[in-house]
Amino acid sequence: MATTVNPDFVDKIKKLGAFDLQACYSCGNCTAICPLSTENNSFPRKMIRYTLLGLEEKIVKSPDPWLCYYCGECSDTCPREADPAALMMASRRFVIRKYSIGKIADWFYSGLNSIIAWAILTIISIIGIIFFRAKSPNYSEVDFMSFIPTDFLHYAGIIMGIIVFFFIIANIYIMVKSIVLKNKKVKFKFLIKSFWSTLVTEIILQKKFRDCGDKSKYIPHLALVYGFIGLLMATISALLIYFIAPDQTEWKIIPRLLGIIFGLVLIYGSGYYIYLRTVKKDTYSKYSHHTDWVFLLLMFSAGLSGFFMDIFKLFNLPMVAYIAFAVHLIIVFNLLITAPFTKFAHALYRPIAILLSNLYKDG
Repeated sequence: MATTVNPDFVDKIKKLGAFDLQACYSCGNCTAICPLSTENNSFPRKMIRYTLLGLEEKIVKSPDPWLCYYCGECSDTCPREADPAALMMASRRFVIRKYSIGKIADWFYSGLNSIIAWAILTIISIIGIIFFRAKSPNYSEVDFMSFIPTDFLHYAGIIMGIIVFFFIIANIYIMVKSIVLKNKKVKFKFLIKSFWSTLVTEIILQKKFRDCGDKSKYIPHLALVYGFIGLLMATISALLIYFIAPDQTEWKIIPRLLGIIFGLVLIYGSGYYIYLRTVKKDTYSKYSHHTDWVFLLLMFSAGLSGFFMDIFKLFNLPMVAYIAFAVHLIIVFNLLITAPFTKFAHALYRPIAILLSNLYKDG
């Protein structure tokens, strides 16, 4: 089957951050130096060749963009300063757009459209808070549920969760359909073994990230991952308590403790990477696409606003506590509703790409 060549593909990738790839003369040094490149997945060189030749479909059908963790060693040692690491990152931005149902992700990867999209989502969340907030909040002591009715908050969360889940499944379906090799049979036993290995080593332990480049980024990366997972657990536990055991008031301390602990963890992890991208001391942080900044700032703000909510509650400052609560809801809404279409999608696509790579490595 013939492969379609897109002569404009290089320009698309350059707009997503791969500015210097045309300096590449295919020496292969980047692949040789990469600690994660293997015989079956020989990136970044292969991805650069596909790009320069305009083989857009090859990149869409490859798991390789997700197998790179952007340590920057390839760019540091490139004799032509072609910045292959930036090409791998740009490729991920490109395939996020390609895997998006209805091309929704395109709105978040172009300058003006991105501003419009974030503005619309923020306005929607503000209108929701204004319209559904309680008319007479408790100003004698902090009671968040007197500011936003409990029923609205929980049912709105469920509706949003259903919407996000639908888009996640739809996008993952597009991804898997693109990457999976036709007529390649996989034994069920091997599938389960690969799934378990991916779950433990790459989702829980983040082994490939640990093996990639600067080890000092490993703990902050775990903090970023587990900080968000912990806050998600806090939200889920609050929902379960509300619907299963609403009268067990002593149980409500569980989501609050989870929120405080993992909120601080998230602040540390996201704050560390914001610092790196600000000081620009290494290849990893030399260039930042606007989607990188939006993702990190939303994560940091989600943790920080949640932390201030608890501080203001501790000192019984209702007015500022409710303001912090409203800001927190706006941030979390923006972060979650866009998760299938923004850099957040890394957490969805990368484990699946690793699993598919393991399953079809002999193909």
